[in-house]
Amino acid sequence: MLDNIDWEVLLNGVIVIALVVIALAAVLLAMGVVRLSGSVGRLSRAAERSLAVIEAELPPTIADLRATTANLRRLSEELEPRLERVDVLLDESEATLASLRATSEAAEEIVRGPAAVMERARRTVRAAGEGLARGADRLRHSVQERTPGE
Repeated sequence: MLDNIDWEVLLNGVIVIALVVIALAAVLLAMGVVRLSGSVGRLSRAAERSLAVIEAELPPTIADLRATTANLRRLSEELEPRLERVDVLLDESEATLASLRATSEAAEEIVRGPAAVMERARRTVRAAGEGLARGADRLRHSVQERTPGE
């Protein structure tokens, strides 16, 4: 059976099939390359548009950043003397508050002085009155105990 096979025809058939497969692969490869080149072209155009926007927007943005930096530098230079003045004002307000407290305490002592004297006098009189009342009460009880008939 193998003797009847025409090897030349078989080999030609295999070569034809291989050439068809190679040609089909080449066509598919070419289609892929065409699609890839289209995608690369679109990507290139998008990159060019992005670069154009960046080129248009970057210089004004850098100028704004430089102006902002200058403003911040000037602000920080002005801020230090103002902070020193605020610190001095805070020190002065602390001293004023301490003086005000001392004045308030002195005024309170002036007002409390006579009131405290009166309160101490009231307590002394009350204690003396209660002491006299207790002494009189004891004296009365003592007298009543000594007099048997009344």
